[in-house]
Amino acid sequence: MNAKCTAIAVSSALFATAPFAATDTTSKTLNVDERIEVTGSRIKRVDIEGVSPLTVITADDIANSGLSSISEVLATSIANNGASFDGDEASGYTTGASSVNLRGMGANRTLVLINGRRQAAFPTAAGGTDNFVDVSDIPSAAVDRIEILTGGASAIYGSDAIGGVVNIILKKEYEGGNLSVRYEAPEAEGRDRFTLSYTQGFNTERSNTVLMLEYKRAEELLASQRQDYFSEGLNRIYSAGSDVGLPPYLVDEETGHPLPWTENWQWGDARPSSSGANLTDYDELYHDSKYNYSQEACEAILGDRAVWYDESSSAKCRYDKYSDRGLEPAYDRLNLVLNSEYELNDEWALYAMLNASYKDSIKYKEEKGFSETFYQDTDTGRIDYSRDGMEDYAKFKVYRRMEEYPGPRLYESTNEKYSLVLGTKGYVGDYDLDVSWSSGFNRYAVDKQHMIDGAALLNVISFDPNESDPNRWYVLDKMLPHHIDAIIATSRKRSESSIHQFTTTLSGDLMDLPYGPLAFASSIEWAREDYEDILDETTQSGGYIGMGGTGGEGDRDRYAAALELLVPLLSNVTGAQRLELSLAGRYDYYDDDTDVGGAFSPQVGLMYNPIENVLIRGSWGQSFRAPDMHRIYAGETIGFSDIQYDLSNGEVYEDGYTSYKSGNLSLEEEKGDYASIGLVANLTDDLELTLDWWAIELNGAVRTISTSYIYGGLNNYKPGMNYTGQYDNCDRLPDVGFILETDEDGFDNLMCIRSGPINVAYEKSDGLDSSLRYTLQDTGLGDFKFETSASYLISKEVKDFEISEPEEYTETEYFPHWKAKASIKWSLDDLSASLSYYYTGTAEGVDLFDYYNSEGERIEEEQTDKLHAYGRMNASVRYRLPWDASIRAGVNNLTNEYPPYFDVRSDEHNSAPFYRENRGYSAVGRSYYLKYSQKF
Repeated sequence: MNAKCTAIAVSSALFATAPFAATDTTSKTLNVDERIEVTGSRIKRVDIEGVSPLTVITADDIANSGLSSISEVLATSIANNGASFDGDEASGYTTGASSVNLRGMGANRTLVLINGRRQAAFPTAAGGTDNFVDVSDIPSAAVDRIEILTGGASAIYGSDAIGGVVNIILKKEYEGGNLSVRYEAPEAEGRDRFTLSYTQGFNTERSNTVLMLEYKRAEELLASQRQDYFSEGLNRIYSAGSDVGLPPYLVDEETGHPLPWTENWQWGDARPSSSGANLTDYDELYHDSKYNYSQEACEAILGDRAVWYDESSSAKCRYDKYSDRGLEPAYDRLNLVLNSEYELNDEWALYAMLNASYKDSIKYKEEKGFSETFYQDTDTGRIDYSRDGMEDYAKFKVYRRMEEYPGPRLYESTNEKYSLVLGTKGYVGDYDLDVSWSSGFNRYAVDKQHMIDGAALLNVISFDPNESDPNRWYVLDKMLPHHIDAIIATSRKRSESSIHQFTTTLSGDLMDLPYGPLAFASSIEWAREDYEDILDETTQSGGYIGMGGTGGEGDRDRYAAALELLVPLLSNVTGAQRLELSLAGRYDYYDDDTDVGGAFSPQVGLMYNPIENVLIRGSWGQSFRAPDMHRIYAGETIGFSDIQYDLSNGEVYEDGYTSYKSGNLSLEEEKGDYASIGLVANLTDDLELTLDWWAIELNGAVRTISTSYIYGGLNNYKPGMNYTGQYDNCDRLPDVGFILETDEDGFDNLMCIRSGPINVAYEKSDGLDSSLRYTLQDTGLGDFKFETSASYLISKEVKDFEISEPEEYTETEYFPHWKAKASIKWSLDDLSASLSYYYTGTAEGVDLFDYYNSEGERIEEEQTDKLHAYGRMNASVRYRLPWDASIRAGVNNLTNEYPPYFDVRSDEHNSAPFYRENRGYSAVGRSYYLKYSQKF
C-alpha cells in the first residue's frame, strides 16, 4: 500500500473532529509550505479568510489598545454584544472570573479555546445557572493573537459554538528575555493597578520554549470613591410638593421630570434601604403603638449610615447601603505559561503547554440586613417565622441592618487553574497527523462574611423593650458582642471542575481535481468533563437569611467524529478566479444521565473570487448543544413560601406551600441554524474592507422558570405541569410542575411546586458587520495605519414559550443596535503613538417607572427608558530606548466618560451603580499609566 492509500485508510479510521492549534503547526524545519490553520477550519490554507467572518487581534493590537487584560480586550470586540462580565467587576456568583458573550447568545454558548483546545468550565455557574469558561487568567504578554470566529461553528467544533468561537493563541517562540512593569492610576480615587511580567525564550537547534510569568495587583473601587460621578449632572431643585399636602418632591432642572423625594440622602440618586432599625408590633403586645422607631436609636445603631425619613412612613429609619458597596474588587493574581516544542527529526515533533493561574479577590459589600416577619406564641413565648403550632400568637415585622458587626463585610475568593497539553505532530505519508492529550483543572473557593443564621436568630431576638434576659437582644437596641457571636456566620462554597481530552487530527490534500487539490481534515475526539459545586450545610439548606444557593455535581463523556472537505470547483476561468466549496459534518454523542444522546451538525460554505482581490462568501449550518451540566445536576433546594388566594366573597385566604428547586435530567438538547453572507475586498495593497450579514436561530433554549410562572399560568403554555393525583410529593416529580391538595373546607390549596430549567425558549439574532483597514507607509512623516469596525444588531428576538408573543430585546432589554471601535496608529523610527476608540450605542429597554407627577400623584407604570451612547478613547505614546528597552505612557478614557444612567424615575435606578452592569460600561473614569519594558 502506498503512502497516500495508507493516509486515506488512517483518515477513515480518524473520521472525526477536534480542536486544533490555530497557528502554524510546523516547526522551523518542518515548514513544508506556508499554509496555516485558522479558527473556523481544520484545513490548512494560505489565505486567512474563510467561509465565516474571522477577526484577528494581534499582540501589537493588544499593546496599543491601552487595555491591561485579555478580558478587557474581548469585552471591546464588536461581536461581544450580549451581557458578559469582567473579572475586575464585582460579579455576585463568580467574583474574579470573566466571560465573553458572542452575538448575545450567552456566555455558555460561546466556545473558548486556548491554542485550539477546550478549557475546563468555571466550577461555579454564572447566575447559578450557566456554565462558562473564564478568560481572565491568560497574561497579555503570552498571547500571540486572538482569533474570533463569529457565528455558529458546531460542525467544526461541536457544541458550545453557537454564538461563535474565541481562540486565544499563545506565543510559541521568543528570542531572549523581556521584563516589563506597568502602573495605572485613575484620576479619581481607587482602582490603582500594578503589573509585573517576565518573558523568556529558550531556543536550541531542535527546540523552542517560551516561559511567561505575570503578577498583577489591583485595588478595590468603592461606590463612595465615585460619589461625585453619581451626583454629577443631576441639578435638582425642590418643587412645591407641600402645596398638595405631600413632602417636597424633586425635579430634574434640565428635563423637568419629577423625581422621587431624596432629602437628606447621601446618595441622592437612589433610595436608602428600608432595612434600617424599624419594628412593627402589629398586635401592640409590647408597645403602645404599632410602629416603633426613633431617630436617636437609628443614628446610634447605624452611625453615619443612618438616613432618617421625616415623612409619613412605617420605616422611617433607613440605611445608606451604597457607600461601602464595591464597584470592582481588589485582587492579586499570578499567572504562569510554559509553551514548548521539541523536534525529534525532520518529520516528527513533540509539544507541550502548561498554564497555571492563582487569584485572590476581595469583593466589598454593604452590611447585611434583613426584613422578616416573626410570630411569637403568647402562651409559650416561642418565636418562629411561621405561626404553625401556635394557638394564640402576636405578629411582628422587623427591618434591621446589622451595622454592629465588626469590620467591613467581604466576599473573599480564590480562583485556581491548571492546564496541561501534551502532543506529537508529524507526517503520515503526505499528510499531517496531530495527536494530543490535554487536562484542565479549576478550583474556586469563596467565603461570604457576616451572614445571619436564621435559626440562631430565633434564640436571640426579642421584641420586648424591657427584655431582662442578657442572652436576648431587643431589636431596637445595639447588639452586644455575645449577640453578634451567636448569630454571625460565614457562608462557604468550594467548587472544582476538570476536563480530560484526547484528540487526533489527520489533514492534507486527498487527491487532485481539475481545478486543484481536494483538501480534507478528519479527527477523533473523546472528552470527560466533571464538576463539583459544594455549599456548606447551612447555605445549602437556606439557613442564612437572604442567602440562597444550590450546589451540584456531575460528569459526562463526549465522543465526536467529523470530516471537513474543501473542494475547488473553478480556478482561473473567465468570471471566476476561484470558486471553492466547503463541506463539514460532525457527530457528537453525549454520555450522561440525560436522554440527549447524539446529533449530527452539518455546514456548507462557498468562497467565490470573481477577481483576485475580491472574495464573496456564504455559509449555512446547524447547531447542536447539550444542556449546561449545572442545569442538569444542580442539587435540590427546599424552601417554604406563602400564597394568597382571592376568594369569591372578597376575602383573602393565605396558606403555605413547599417549593423544590433542582436540576432537570429531562432536559433536551438545544438546536439551531446559522447563516452568513459576506464580502472581502482588497481594493488596493493598502486598503481592505469587509461586509458580512449573519443570522443565528436557536430552538428549545434552556430557561430556569420561577414558581409564579409554573402555577400562575405557565400550565397554559406547557400542558401537563399539574401532577395532582399522579404523585404525592413534588420531590418525586420527573419535571417542573405542582401538586394541589384539598383542605377540610374543600378548597384546592397549592401543596408544593418543583421549579427548575426547561426547554422553552426561542432566540433569533441577525446583524451586519463591517470593517475597514487602510495603511500609509513611507510618507516621510512616518507610517500610518487606520482600522475601524462596526456591528449593527438588526434584531434580537426572544420568545420564552411556544405560544407567547416574541420580545424584541433591542426595545425591552437594553441590547444596543451599534457597537464599534476604531484606531489610528503612527510610527516613525523609534517613536510610535496610537489612539483607540470604543463605542457602545444607545440602548433601549422597558422598566417600571415610579415617581410623582406635577400634581403630586404617584405614578407606577411600565415605560421605555434609554441609555445614552457610551464611548471611551485611549491614547498612548511609545519610545524605543537605545539600550534595548522601551517606555510607553498612556491615558485611558481620555475624555473621562462615565456609563449612562438609567432614568432617575426607573426602579432600575434605585440602587448602585445606577447603570446597566455587564455591558462593557466602567465607572473607573480617566486613568493614566506608564509601562517600562527591558529586553535581555
